[in-house]
Amino acid sequence: MLEYVFILPLLSFAVAGVIFAVGKWLPIKGASAGIAVAAWGFIQAAMLFVKAVRGSIALPYEASIPWFSVGAHQLSLGVYVDGLTLAMLLVVTTVSLLVQIYSTGYMHGDPRFKRYYAYLSIFTGSMLCVTLTSSMLVFFMGWELVGVCSYLLIGFWFEKQSAAYAGKKAFITTKLGDLGFLLGLLTLFYAAGTFEISAIMEKAQNGLIPVALAGLAGILMFLGAAGKSAQFPLFIWLPDAMEGPSPVSALIHAATMVAAGVYMVARLYSVYTLSPIAMDVVAWTGAITAFMAASLALTCFDLKRVLAFSTVSQLGYMMLALGAGGFTAGMFHLTTHAYFKALLFLAAGSVIHAVHTNDMREMGALRHKMPITYVTFLLGTLALCGIPPFAGFFSKDEVLVAALSRSPFLFALGAMAAAMTAFYMARALVMTFHGKPKDAHKHDHAHENPLVMTIPLMFLGIVSVISGWALTRHEIFEHLVNFEGALPFELHHVSHSTVALVSSLVAVFSMVFGLWLYKSRPDIPALLREKFSPIVNMLEKRYWLDAFFLKIVAWADSLSVVLFSVDFNFLDQIAIDGWGWLTIKLGKIQGWIDTYIVDAAVDAFGTITLYSGRAARLAQTGIIQNYLLFVAVAVSIFAAIAFAG
Repeated sequence: MLEYVFILPLLSFAVAGVIFAVGKWLPIKGASAGIAVAAWGFIQAAMLFVKAVRGSIALPYEASIPWFSVGAHQLSLGVYVDGLTLAMLLVVTTVSLLVQIYSTGYMHGDPRFKRYYAYLSIFTGSMLCVTLTSSMLVFFMGWELVGVCSYLLIGFWFEKQSAAYAGKKAFITTKLGDLGFLLGLLTLFYAAGTFEISAIMEKAQNGLIPVALAGLAGILMFLGAAGKSAQFPLFIWLPDAMEGPSPVSALIHAATMVAAGVYMVARLYSVYTLSPIAMDVVAWTGAITAFMAASLALTCFDLKRVLAFSTVSQLGYMMLALGAGGFTAGMFHLTTHAYFKALLFLAAGSVIHAVHTNDMREMGALRHKMPITYVTFLLGTLALCGIPPFAGFFSKDEVLVAALSRSPFLFALGAMAAAMTAFYMARALVMTFHGKPKDAHKHDHAHENPLVMTIPLMFLGIVSVISGWALTRHEIFEHLVNFEGALPFELHHVSHSTVALVSSLVAVFSMVFGLWLYKSRPDIPALLREKFSPIVNMLEKRYWLDAFFLKIVAWADSLSVVLFSVDFNFLDQIAIDGWGWLTIKLGKIQGWIDTYIVDAAVDAFGTITLYSGRAARLAQTGIIQNYLLFVAVAVSIFAAIAFAG
């Protein structure tokens, strides 16, 4: 089976072309073809994952063909499959399939339904390229194509100005990070002499890559990861990306695209572990991101944006784990988070599809109207909060163990983020599904969505309950996805059971407090909001990061005006046009001198010569008497001069 794994991305790209070309004549306007390919990819990924767990296939597997050469460097196209690859492959194919099934109901009747499914297939193919490739050059190409698809899907409803703006904001912000990625990739190529992932890993593990270059390459490439995986300070695009359809939020901004940055750090972990500075940059950036994003969700009223800030915070958790030396913990949390966060976004989409608003202040009391959505949202909430025995409990605690093993300060930031997560998710649960209807009209018209939307919710709900336990049973995930190299620092011994107990108590207390506060005393949050209005304003302004970047844009615009003025008024009009004017004037002066002095002098010599010749010709008569007379006169003159002397 492994020898045919390269077909997965090719089929996704091919079916996108089919949907574009003849989708309107296919069942469900081409969605059937996209779902069929996604289902086949999921089956293949699941079979490979099971076989790898059983040990019936040999990993890592690598195969490639020559592509092109540059000087002495031969570049190739190929696949590299190990345990890390299979974990990510299963995430991408599972979420892609469920989102495509769910979207047939959510996007029903949309005038660009066919285009939507073509975009989904291109996106899936791009993520599969990132996941499966054996070359960092192809990785970067897939990475960029993912960004393009994200732009197209975020701004899918481009008639809305906010959606068009969000698409541009996401694209430009991630491209800013991608500039660092490209520079880091070139630095890595200079240090390792190859783009092949297996060769880079081997050289890094054998100490053949200089530590300074490894650190520089790692930090530069982490800028790309910070953009794609929404890390501080480049996370500003992700909350606005919720302007796209809710299934897009589940696919791109909860499970796959935003996980690409985490996957890149894990894929090149051998390089990162050469540099303690690079590891610290990853860890502290992740910890700060986890804390800041969790705090931003506390005051947000848009249901999808609450989940978006939660996504940013959990991505920070993953980076925190990787930077602290918890390779398996980071990837384990990526895997479980993909499922329960996709569940939460699809459940939120189900609510929004029913009540036609994102604002939780217009919801309430929906649990009886939408029981399946409510139960699945509750399961996702419990998993996200890390309540035992849900999936998030197993992976979140591993992250906190890794953080505490590295630094108590990293652990403190992670623990505070966990407490805030439980609180704001309890808040969202109550405001959306409990209490009294806040908008009677919307509540009366709300109803459970069709099976095509609720079946994916139920499947993800089950996975959110059992996946953490299933993957830790017999240490399945740890055996499959593990880093065998050395870390550049020593880790402190930490009691896993103590961390699990403390984090669970914190999560339960925060969640219970949030439930009590918003169900029994909703007046208190309003009073606190008014009393601490400066802090609330800071959170609503997102720590003024948007304003900061917009200020940079304004400065850049002002600088561009100044540079244009310098270019137009000095360089163009004085330096270039002025030099041209001066050249023309000097040319005219030179022409006048050439005409009236040089040419006149030449002509004067010619005229003198001409008339001298004519005068001399008069003396040559051919009569000998005249010649004798001239001689006699000349002799007389010379004689007179001689006698006079």
